Amino acid sequence: MTKRNQKKTQKFDSLIAAAFDLFEKKEIAAVSIDEIVQKAGVAKGTFYLYFHNKPDLIGKLILKKASEYLSEEGVQPEITTEAEFNVSTQKYLDYLTDFLENNPTLTKLIDKNVHLCVHAVLENTDGAFGDLYQKIVKYFTERGISEREINIKMYIYLETVVSSCCNAILRNQPGTIEEVKPNLYDIVTLSRYHLIELEQREQKA
Repeated sequence: MTKRNQKKTQKFDSLIAAAFDLFEKKEIAAVSIDEIVQKAGVAKGTFYLYFHNKPDLIGKLILKKASEYLSEEGVQPEITTEAEFNVSTQKYLDYLTDFLENNPTLTKLIDKNVHLCVHAVLENTDGAFGDLYQKIVKYFTERGISEREINIKMYIYLETVVSSCCNAILRNQPGTIEEVKPNLYDIVTLSRYHLIELEQREQKA
């Protein structure tokens, strides 16, 4: 990494760290961009080199923290069978619930910004989330499902899972996270239904 790129990364990280520290102490709506840049020690114009607005920062903050946590688990193996798909995605669901339970500030942040979290994950092409997502896309496109259809299904799936986890952890609704998790595993195994759908399409062709 060049010194210039290293400096850019440092400023990005400083803004993320400053925002997270403020979010731990105050309500999200009460934290202003002016406070964030002052705490990070950068000019306000610098903020807009990295983020469009505060919601954009929140999405990238969530993604950075979650990706760092998941990246500690190493490279995700290739997904070539339905069994591998189910094992891999259930494993990541376990990491996700552990991450949320161990990071209460982020869980509250995500709870109020589920759409930003999902959007950030689907737009990201780097790190653990991007790696897993690309392998899921490959798995389904090889079975005849369009990338557009995959993106829609994944958006719905992620929004459902993230919202359910936050509600279970923060409010015990519709039950505790341990009660909810097995039901989320059922949603993870959607590949079974995709394959049945493909078989039905082929029979009609």
